[in-house]
Amino acid sequence: MKECDLDTEQPRTAALSGSELVGLRHDRLRRTAPAVQHEVNNALMVLTSNLELLGRTAPEGAPRRQLDRAQEAVRRMELTVRGFLDAARREAEDKAVIAPDLALRQALPLLRVALGARFGIELEAGPEAASVHLDRARLDLALLSLVRDAAARMQPGARIVARVENREAEVALHLALPPGAAPEGETSMLLAEAAGATGGRVERDAGGVALVWARARG
Repeated sequence: MKECDLDTEQPRTAALSGSELVGLRHDRLRRTAPAVQHEVNNALMVLTSNLELLGRTAPEGAPRRQLDRAQEAVRRMELTVRGFLDAARREAEDKAVIAPDLALRQALPLLRVALGARFGIELEAGPEAASVHLDRARLDLALLSLVRDAAARMQPGARIVARVENREAEVALHLALPPGAAPEGETSMLLAEAAGATGGRVERDAGGVALVWARARG
């Protein structure tokens, strides 16, 4: 009997390049992120429910203060892990219609960790921003690069302050930076790509930098 010819995948003979390894690693981590999120959610549920039970009987004074600190630590951990996993699970491009302040607010826990405890980053309260077309993956990458570079040139206690501006036909995400922390080099390029990927632009002034997009229609 004649053997059937089978199409088989030939083994790869050349080693993966560095860029290929980075891309493959990112893809595998991205695919794993939902399972990690599920596991973290389960663990946080157990922690939260047990702390709540302890809170019903904890006496005032030092025991109550210790319990309050533990509950606050759990809340911070949840925000930080959620921010990290949200960023990790994004595709290389993740275009969406979203208000810039909402996109920034979801990234803030991760940005605070990247910036470090000696510094601060906050979003000013203001009117709700209109939605725009933006690439959330590129925006996350640009903001992480911005705070990493700024931290090396900021004085302890300095802060980055973000605000949104609803213009006539545009929305701007303005980042007020401490003296000497203006973006340069690779960070400038990433900011330009984060805005330009969906038709936006970058504006600079003496106080910082702004990413500007046209309002989404409809």
